[in-house]
Amino acid sequence: MMLDPQLAQKIVNEVRMLLDESIIVINSDGVIIASTDGERIGCIHEGARIAIRQKKEFIITKEIASQWRHVRDGINLPIFFQHNVIGVIGITGHPEKISPYGQLMKKMTELLIQESFYQDQLDFQTRTLEGFVFEWITKRDWNDEFFNKAKILNINLHHYRQAVLLHLSNPEDNINSKTFRDLINVLSFDEDDVIVRWGNDHLLIIVDTSIYRRNLKKLVKQWCDQIQIHTGHLPMAGVGSVQPAHQLVLSFQQAERALHATSAHKPIMFDEELILEMIIEDLHTETKQQFIKRTIAPILDHEDILKTLHMLCTNEFSYKQTAEQMHIHINTLHYRLGKLEQLTRLNTKMMKDRVVLYLAWLFLDEQTKN
Repeated sequence: MMLDPQLAQKIVNEVRMLLDESIIVINSDGVIIASTDGERIGCIHEGARIAIRQKKEFIITKEIASQWRHVRDGINLPIFFQHNVIGVIGITGHPEKISPYGQLMKKMTELLIQESFYQDQLDFQTRTLEGFVFEWITKRDWNDEFFNKAKILNINLHHYRQAVLLHLSNPEDNINSKTFRDLINVLSFDEDDVIVRWGNDHLLIIVDTSIYRRNLKKLVKQWCDQIQIHTGHLPMAGVGSVQPAHQLVLSFQQAERALHATSAHKPIMFDEELILEMIIEDLHTETKQQFIKRTIAPILDHEDILKTLHMLCTNEFSYKQTAEQMHIHINTLHYRLGKLEQLTRLNTKMMKDRVVLYLAWLFLDEQTKN
């Protein structure tokens, strides 16, 4: 492993919080790559070179420092990683004063490097798994290379699978490496399940359904609750059907379709529950926009009428429930619906017009979410 400047500067910042002295980190070539004094970066440090060669602490007195350029009195401690010297941490100051802190700073530095190394390894494994899952979904023909990757990643391609796509709806909940690891630790999975990040704000869980029958409705609800506890926001979830591993793409597409049909009132949707939504998902966006334009466009600038339509559709066209939930008198509701009919020429008492209004409301709601 090589010390990179970004990690080296992190080490300098961490050590500086514990020790109020000038600190430098030198790479294995003896070049200063991080420092509390930015002007020293890029300079050759002869004392560090000696510490690297001898693989032990090298103390620089004022007399020695006066003989070399870019060198100050202090101690230079070799940094070991997997029994190899990969750099040096230098602490400026009187050796007698700073020596007691030397080994502590050295150990802290080596722990930070180990943590960074293992973090890089985890990130690499995560990216490798994400790449494999992308291939799994998009690749039609499986070759030997694909099977070898599955074997290395310990993924059984003979088991039946079911795709669950989770959307973390809060913009601040972008799934970076740390958030992903935290969620992995929080959520309850079977060892044969596969979980990856899918974009910035989605999780894709490929559930193994072959070994034993699992209550997936209960499990997905549990995952959503656990994510809400961890992030403070309830995610949306779309669930596809059970498919052979080579048909995972079908389950994934169903999960996507189901996710699009979720709402605040129904945050978890299984594809098998979709009826009207199956038709809606197959319509082009332009068709939906044209439908809105031909139906409810005249009320888009009337917030009270639009909200009334929303509540009416939510309450399955029950006037009584709509008025109660909106905290308005029934006569006020009738007045607004009369205005809606006047503007759109659609009557909320007629079945055909109700279907048209409901579809227009669904299209508008989808457009707003996207």
